[in-house]
Amino acid sequence: MPALPARIGKYELVEPLGVGGMAEVFKARSTGAGGFERLVVIKKILPAHCQDPDFLRMFIAEAKILGMLHHPNVIQAYDFGEEDGVLFLVLEYADGPSLMRALGALRMARRPMPPAIAAHFAHELCRALDYVHGLKGSDDEPLGVIHRDVTPGNVVLTSSGGLKLLDFGVARYSASVARSEHGTLKGKAAYLAPEALAGRDIDHRVDIFSAGAVLHEMLTGDALFAAGSHLETIWRILEAPIPRPSSLRSGISRELDAVVMKALERDPRRRYASAAEMARDLNEVVIVSRLHADQVRDFVRDVQAEIARQAQAPLNDRAPVGPPAGAGAAPSPFADTDAPAGSAGDGAGGLRRGVQQLRRLLFRSDSTG
Repeated sequence: MPALPARIGKYELVEPLGVGGMAEVFKARSTGAGGFERLVVIKKILPAHCQDPDFLRMFIAEAKILGMLHHPNVIQAYDFGEEDGVLFLVLEYADGPSLMRALGALRMARRPMPPAIAAHFAHELCRALDYVHGLKGSDDEPLGVIHRDVTPGNVVLTSSGGLKLLDFGVARYSASVARSEHGTLKGKAAYLAPEALAGRDIDHRVDIFSAGAVLHEMLTGDALFAAGSHLETIWRILEAPIPRPSSLRSGISRELDAVVMKALERDPRRRYASAAEMARDLNEVVIVSRLHADQVRDFVRDVQAEIARQAQAPLNDRAPVGPPAGAGAAPSPFADTDAPAGSAGDGAGGLRRGVQQLRRLLFRSDSTG
């Protein structure tokens, strides 16, 4: 982690939260007259990218999108500024763990997420996506926003049982100055829709596929498509049979199975037409389960306590995390090729190489015909 400066602009920094490929993130405090105080998150572009016009355009585009978003299931942007030539975003602070961290803690404790709670969180995620996809500009024309990076790491829970979608760093919208060229791969490989991997034109349904992959992971505790190499991850998304969650874990209803499998249809025409449609089906599952808000709140707080317990436990006292990522998927004929374990989903260069290699293997021809 970088050294912690005392302030960024008018914001007092409290602690570092993480560093990504594009920015570093801090927990910070905003103060005002009469003892006013609010915790916020500062997302600050890394110094190495301050002179890179592509990174600057992406960061500014993210700020523009966030400035237009006002929904209880989407992280809010409070401010956008510059300090010593470095751009930064001021975002809403959510007091719970990311979904990725929550799922990791549950795997470590060998505790499955209750299906009704998984359905609830997926419903809230779809509400966020429906709002984002339907966003209109000041001229009342649709902006065509696509998140393109719906993953457990970009979903955060709150201690009150809420869920918020964040990180619009690779989002695309019709007026974006950072709009990607045709065929450019954005997002994490293990959650990308097949049409995105294949370089075809995409629309909002790529986010629905990603939401289906996230829901499958919440239900089974295992990342559906992630593997030890880019090549195997891509093969799983494009070719491998997709198991119903109920085939990997008991207690999952046929109705919830059906939602997951429809969201994960490889042909976008067979997928949910909108996030609102998927949210309606999930809401029916939640209603039938008779889930109460206090059960969700207590679940999140239990997960927070488990994360704290695991952080304090000696390494040799920690339980194993269970099956490897992607254990529920069919074995790939391309396993153990091209990349070290743990590389799946990281790095656009490796992802592009994996796509190219898989295309050659799947569609190769020889001189004999």
